[in-house]
Amino acid sequence: MKDTVYFDNAATSRFKPRAVIRAVTEELKRGANPGRSGHNDAVAAAVKIEAARNAIAKATDLNDGTVIFTKNCTEALNLALTSLKGRHAVTTVFEHNSVLRPLYALKASGKISLSVVAPSNGAFITAHDIELALRADTSLIAVNYVSNVTGAVAKITEIGALAKKRGIPFLVDAAQAIPHFPLSMDGMYVDMAACAGHKGLHGVQGTGFLAYTNEIKLNPLILGGTGTHSDSVFQPREAPEALESGTLNTPGIAALREAVKWSYSNLEKIKNKVESLSEHILDGLKSVGAEIYTYDARAGVISFNIKNKTSSETADILNRGGIAVRSGLHCAPAVHRWLGTEQRGAVRVSVGYNNTPSDVSALLSVLKEF
Repeated sequence: MKDTVYFDNAATSRFKPRAVIRAVTEELKRGANPGRSGHNDAVAAAVKIEAARNAIAKATDLNDGTVIFTKNCTEALNLALTSLKGRHAVTTVFEHNSVLRPLYALKASGKISLSVVAPSNGAFITAHDIELALRADTSLIAVNYVSNVTGAVAKITEIGALAKKRGIPFLVDAAQAIPHFPLSMDGMYVDMAACAGHKGLHGVQGTGFLAYTNEIKLNPLILGGTGTHSDSVFQPREAPEALESGTLNTPGIAALREAVKWSYSNLEKIKNKVESLSEHILDGLKSVGAEIYTYDARAGVISFNIKNKTSSETADILNRGGIAVRSGLHCAPAVHRWLGTEQRGAVRVSVGYNNTPSDVSALLSVLKEF
């Protein structure tokens, strides 16, 4: 059976480094529950968790704060957003439903008011766009670093400086950004950053994290066993245990440490490959008259429609040709309303380290037959 040409890396990266696979396998063979027992294997598992926490803190330049492990970026964002204290939040049209749905739920319950801003330059969010929406009672700014639809890259450092100046907590959805773009919690004035382990970091599904500074106080999403203060029926307050109730995904987290190490060690090689293949795809799409919605392809996100077909029709044709892409609204309805593609959706090709020039040729070959 012929292998599928996989262009859905923005959903889940297909390439996994050997060290990632080896870490999962080793932990499955010798697994134990971290933080629950005092025997050597349990302690060894706990050491792996802390090593992964430290690797992420180093990669995100988090010098004074904590990394909380979650099952995905969605849970990390919910952890941040459900801890929101105040009356007004500012976010953007580029947000994923992982941000929009919690915020709109808070708005519907009367807990907050919400401002959703669009880019004044027609491409990416700037500090000026955010500043126009700020109010005296604004208590959160939440911004998608890289759009999972257009690839647009927000001006995170400028927005962070504005948030810092105004004393407003700043949350960054970095799901599509890491490691393609730098994330410095300290240098970019980011208070909270959420990310998935299974996208650009080349980890496995079921992993994510929220990195946050010590100024932020979070409320746990889940209450239960933490391995600490077990004599009390009330949730302990000390992070990270208070925010990580239940058994952690030790195989996935051990693999995430290796994924972070590999991805950042090979960053230039990854970036060069993704950017080169993305430019080739964009050139090919232009040659077949596609309507392209991508503003920045450096993270490998390329969205388009072609020949008056719906996005699902195009994706189905590609699928029959052995090409795996994503169609529809990409769990980001606001950006599709802004683009005018809410009814039609868009086809998204997302390039990863697994892809090759022959994959691009196969994609463009099918599209030329439309």
